[in-house]
Amino acid sequence: MGKSRNYRVCHIPGQTGSRLGGLFYEHLQVDDFPGLAPLPSICLQITILALLPHLIHMVLSRFHQPLLVSQILGGMLASPWILGNLVLTSKDHVRQTGITYFMFPADGFRVVDMLAHFSSMFFIFKVGVQMDPKILKRAGWRTYVMGVCCLLSSYVSGEMVSHRLKNDHIPELKARTKTEGFRSAKRIVNLFGQISFPVIAYVLNDLNILNSELGNLALQIAMVADFLHTNEKIFTLLSHIISSGNSPQGMTVILLLLGTLIYIFFIVRPGALWIAKHTPEGRPVNDIYIALIMISVLLCGLVSEYCGLNGTVGAFFLGLAIPDGPPLGSALVHKLRVVTIFFMPLHMGIVGYKTNIHKVHFAYLWRVVLVILSCILGKVIGLFVPAVLLGVSVRDSLLLGLIMNFKGIVEVYQLNTWLDSKLQQDIFSASNTIMVLTLIMVVAVITPAVKYLYDPSSKYLSFKGRSILQSNENNSDFRVLVCVHTLDDVPAIIRILEATDPTKLRPLTIYLLHLVELVGRATPLLIAHPLHKRAASSNPTKSERIINVFQQFQNRYQNVVTVHPFSTISPYASMHNDICTMSVDKRTALVIFPFSRHDLAKPNISNRCIKTLLQNLQRNSPCSVGILINGSNYQGQTTCFVPNTPYRVIVLYFGGPDDRESLAFAMNMIRNPSVFVTVVRFFDPASLPSDEAIGYYNDSVSIDVERQKFLDDELIEHFRINTMDDETLVYKEVEVKDCAETIWVVRSLREDFDLMVVGRQQITHPRIIAGLETDLDESQELGAIGDMVSSPDYGAEGSILIIHQRKDT
Repeated sequence: MGKSRNYRVCHIPGQTGSRLGGLFYEHLQVDDFPGLAPLPSICLQITILALLPHLIHMVLSRFHQPLLVSQILGGMLASPWILGNLVLTSKDHVRQTGITYFMFPADGFRVVDMLAHFSSMFFIFKVGVQMDPKILKRAGWRTYVMGVCCLLSSYVSGEMVSHRLKNDHIPELKARTKTEGFRSAKRIVNLFGQISFPVIAYVLNDLNILNSELGNLALQIAMVADFLHTNEKIFTLLSHIISSGNSPQGMTVILLLLGTLIYIFFIVRPGALWIAKHTPEGRPVNDIYIALIMISVLLCGLVSEYCGLNGTVGAFFLGLAIPDGPPLGSALVHKLRVVTIFFMPLHMGIVGYKTNIHKVHFAYLWRVVLVILSCILGKVIGLFVPAVLLGVSVRDSLLLGLIMNFKGIVEVYQLNTWLDSKLQQDIFSASNTIMVLTLIMVVAVITPAVKYLYDPSSKYLSFKGRSILQSNENNSDFRVLVCVHTLDDVPAIIRILEATDPTKLRPLTIYLLHLVELVGRATPLLIAHPLHKRAASSNPTKSERIINVFQQFQNRYQNVVTVHPFSTISPYASMHNDICTMSVDKRTALVIFPFSRHDLAKPNISNRCIKTLLQNLQRNSPCSVGILINGSNYQGQTTCFVPNTPYRVIVLYFGGPDDRESLAFAMNMIRNPSVFVTVVRFFDPASLPSDEAIGYYNDSVSIDVERQKFLDDELIEHFRINTMDDETLVYKEVEVKDCAETIWVVRSLREDFDLMVVGRQQITHPRIIAGLETDLDESQELGAIGDMVSSPDYGAEGSILIIHQRKDT
């Protein structure tokens, strides 16, 4: 790959495919390779650069190392200084041999290198699409202070150290001017001093803390710092262009840049908004629009290269003009997944391949490392001090400083561009090699450190959460956090909430949270939808249609039901952080989470992600969690009670905190004249030894059986008092001796309910449910009884609510 008029030129020597002369070369001549066949050579090179990192990552992932480390190390493993060697054949001639020379010849490697650079243009465009510039408006002045201090402190400390380390007696350390540090120091400071928003967003997402409290603050700081750094570079380039504007070439460059900006913000931007507005919800974007936008990426990259800028600059600004999120932003991100997954990792491997550790001198090595450390420490201190002064905790301030030092594809792309420079003298090769090695060390240390030091669930676990039973005893308003995936989840949820019989003495407060997967944008969002500010829409969105149904429910129960709607747009892997945070802030007693058992048989990504979300929620929720599996009968499909038809509720009671929560929830319904509640208590005639260890919450812990039995009897007696004179309330006791009898009794009830309420875990004699625990690995989140009654073989037509209480409540 050469340079011509500041843009890249790709030379592809030789024929495209190989013939009988060999697999990769028609005539293997070590000196000049006249018969190079690029196509099979490219296939092998890409295969090696894609396969080696994954093999290495199989080992390093056990030590919580990110994939970036394995990708660069994979490139190093294929580099000439490991798998190649030099042979002196004459006084002035050096011949290269070795495995690397066979697989990665100098001419044949240029095509893969160009492919990596070409894919980077589309990757940076995708980054621009996912970014939301509005985050700069939402960021407060404190965020701007922290971002500016962090960025300036890193650059200032790096420059000061580099000035003190220059040495005019050593050629490699001699400064070109008095105002600069030693040679290549400016590159080092620029690389390790910058803060890259897309890299930080990607790593936070990979660590599953993107939408945590710390993650949101880190994203805002990174956006501010990256915005300032990008503008500084653009202003510098523009000032250089304007200074040469008197020349015809300078005028051409200025006109091209202005024309590109006009095209992006006055043609592409309105066109993209029109496409997003006229694409029906749930329908794919027309492929012709996608093709036109992709062509625009090439044109903007071409103009940027011609004007002396990097081709990614124009692509990035074009991406900012595209509205993030569905439908257009999500469609573009989906189309470019192959670039992110397959082609962009080539950059990491190529950078590792191009390193040359043999050219590193010790005198230069320790100076470069000191400058890099000064940039890293300057960034940590520059953020730590203002963050603590502005009210951030000491621990979070330190973690924010570490997060700002995350490195990734943006820095690797910059290194790859420098490695392609014509100034491949020993000094530049050495500095680039040291920067690559140090970048690996920084990523390998900081990323696992942040994962180890920050656990967002500690906030929820330290919170003394509320339970349904506590809410009933306090006679306070019943606060429920309702999670909704689609409109189909709504009827069954409203039916069970209406059955709780909200009154003025015990009102119902609903916090509605529409769960939306984060696609097509980099920053998660938590959006409030105040009902008094909502306006009618002729083309409502999914969230608006869901909110409309709950608003109608609120209107039916004026002054006793209050709905506060929200929607969260975040990755499924960390979406439980939003749910748990809202539960803590709103002090809810129950989280209702709809879950479709039938979807587990469908092997798509969304179903697996929702199952993972549910498991994370059960582990971290500060209050009780109710898993609602919708029924197929009429009572489960309507949002209103059927006239003259009772709503039948059955509670299966074995014993333990989860079953007590189930009964407490059903006791909220006993005053509703349209609801018939039946409690079926299972017990074994043999007594349970008080010192027996019972597996509860997946831990083998010793349980005070006598206390649990006392609490169970107390709650059951309270319910029986209410059943004496009320025909709508029924209490039954069933004696079972083994698992087979339990299954028989439960199966006999499958047609007698519209809603079955069960606990996720039971404390009872082991032989009653021992045989039901064989398949818990597949549906551990449902529990033994919940798994049985929700299975297709059970054949229940009513809805099922499986309640799990937090362990320490």
